Amino acid sequence: MAGTRIGVVSPMAIASEAVTAAFKEDWPAAEVINLLDESLYADFAGGKGVTDETYRRVAALLKYSQDSGAQAIVFTGSVFGRTVEAGREPLSVPVLTSHEAMIEAAFACGSRFGILTTAAGSLRCLAEDIERYAQARGLSYTLTDHIEDAARPVILAGDIERHDEMVAAAAAKMTDCDCLLLGQFSMDQAVKKFADIPGRPVLTPPRTAVAKLRELAG
Repeated sequence: MAGTRIGVVSPMAIASEAVTAAFKEDWPAAEVINLLDESLYADFAGGKGVTDETYRRVAALLKYSQDSGAQAIVFTGSVFGRTVEAGREPLSVPVLTSHEAMIEAAFACGSRFGILTTAAGSLRCLAEDIERYAQARGLSYTLTDHIEDAARPVILAGDIERHDEMVAAAAAKMTDCDCLLLGQFSMDQAVKKFADIPGRPVLTPPRTAVAKLRELAG
């Protein structure tokens, strides 16, 4: 018998691969159905940004995933959170943005957050989402952040090993926080190279999304 069907909607193949790997390790019984549309990120990175057309396309992808039998959905693009929030409104299944499960987990750890990303846009979106979450609940927090921007072209060129080493080296310097948040799905596997720092858990979008989806739909 098939397990719970989870829709994974992604604008980049590497993000889809990261969350699929997390499901295999953390919730292997789930039936993961991937839906990939690389044109979304290509248009965003090409200078169009997030437009009304982006909202329409994201909403269409989410609806298609639901219509394909998904019992819960996660969208892996870190810069598309607002479009996902709008697109999920008419749907009847739970839909997560890339960051919201990780933000919830972060506040469970404390109030001093470190954020590590490889792209400025991901940092900006994550910081904005943390602020909205905190304001809605009357919570206070502090942020320290770092953008390891040199690692981004490395992974886009296909050198995942070198990318992960660069991310791990940057993470080793971010110790004065209650938890460290990695801002992109593509950074998840780099955690395997991190030094263990007691009292500083590392949260990633794939792992926290899988845990939250399991809670919602499992």
